[in-house]
Amino acid sequence: MGKNISDYLYGAGNIMLNATREVVQRHEDESVQAERNYGAGILIQALFEVNVEDDVIISLVQKYYGFSERESEELMVSERTINIPCQKLETFLVRSEGYTRDEAVNFILKNGIPDFLREKKVSWKLSPRELLLKVEKEQQNY
Repeated sequence: MGKNISDYLYGAGNIMLNATREVVQRHEDESVQAERNYGAGILIQALFEVNVEDDVIISLVQKYYGFSERESEELMVSERTINIPCQKLETFLVRSEGYTRDEAVNFILKNGIPDFLREKKVSWKLSPRELLLKVEKEQQNY
């Protein structure tokens, strides 16, 4: 009887240990992927600043980060149309509107600026001031 209980407890312990290992491994995998995306995003932004052609950017991201062509292209488009406009808007809010960095980030997230940029495809081309006005106008219409 004592042997059966210890076997049961041992088995249950192994199940819990394996489940914990899987959760930790999944979290580590997600963290590594997030860091890869972040690093590739920095590379893409730097290459935009020096006016490198899109095909070259895609090729470099593939080469140095191991992304597929499609993943590289999607990341490049995301940087150009969402992340960079949000960063410019954040800087505008801090330098021109008197926001703190935290207030600017909270404003961008609270007002759904990334979603707005995804939905309104050409809005990324607007200046930060124009983007802010357009978002405010859209919100008034709802």
